[in-house]
Amino acid sequence: MRKPGVVGSGPLAQAVCLRLLEYGEPVLAWGTDEESMSECLRGGAARASTPAELSSKADVIIVAANDGAEAEKWHLGDHGVMEGLSEGRIVIDMTTLAPSLARQLHRAYAEAGSSYLDAPVSGGAAAARTGNLVIMVGGPEEAFDAAEPLLEPLCRVIVRIGETGAGATAKLCNQLMCFVNLCGVCEAFTLGAKAGIDLKKVLSVTSTASAQSWELDNMGPLILAREFNTGYPVSTSQYDLSLVLAAARELKAFLPSTSIVHQLYHAVETEGLTGKGSQALIRALEKMSEVEVKGW
Repeated sequence: MRKPGVVGSGPLAQAVCLRLLEYGEPVLAWGTDEESMSECLRGGAARASTPAELSSKADVIIVAANDGAEAEKWHLGDHGVMEGLSEGRIVIDMTTLAPSLARQLHRAYAEAGSSYLDAPVSGGAAAARTGNLVIMVGGPEEAFDAAEPLLEPLCRVIVRIGETGAGATAKLCNQLMCFVNLCGVCEAFTLGAKAGIDLKKVLSVTSTASAQSWELDNMGPLILAREFNTGYPVSTSQYDLSLVLAAARELKAFLPSTSIVHQLYHAVETEGLTGKGSQALIRALEKMSEVEVKGW
């Protein structure tokens, strides 16, 4: 029987752990969030004292960190996954990472005789809990083939994009498209508000026209209701965008729209709205345009 382990804190790691437990996997868990750990233990998980202890006992280790710095610490730091690792293990990292960090971790695990897959996700904890994640994977094909059966209960789509770093890059492409699209929604609502037209009707008609998108359907109603307390945080949005722009600099890719969105979020941050949802991007455009966007 395979022995999976989950290293992580917060909702995604908890959702992954509980979903695997429901599918009969004997999950070993470690995390820094006591509430999440308690839920996993109640669901039937066993607890490891450190990531190193977990990796010494698990065959497949899933890591879900908040950011690259945290992930690197859990992989390579004191009592980290690397410290307890035996040869032949597979490490699957669901964290949104810089592709360069994914390649660094791949090299470290390869030297230790194990495999590393960068496997960032779209959909978050809610999708993991219901088996609806989209998982983008980079890394050796043999390791992917071995890990795929374990990951299938978590996702509706899983694709090996290519070699190490390809999954991380695909996730950054996804985030770029999301934020630039969201900026387009915000700009359209700003224009409509300045013109004095009914934004509720604008949302209704554009959601059925060629402008239809996930961002319009999901963020549009929140913007018009001026609901900024829910959703993907501005702070995390800025983390993602900083990774996109760092990758662009490394590859010498020109991403003007992404740069503008990153700067607009800076304006949102200066208003003290770092903890608000990503739809708070509208606040920067409202301030510059001297208008309030609302539809309800």
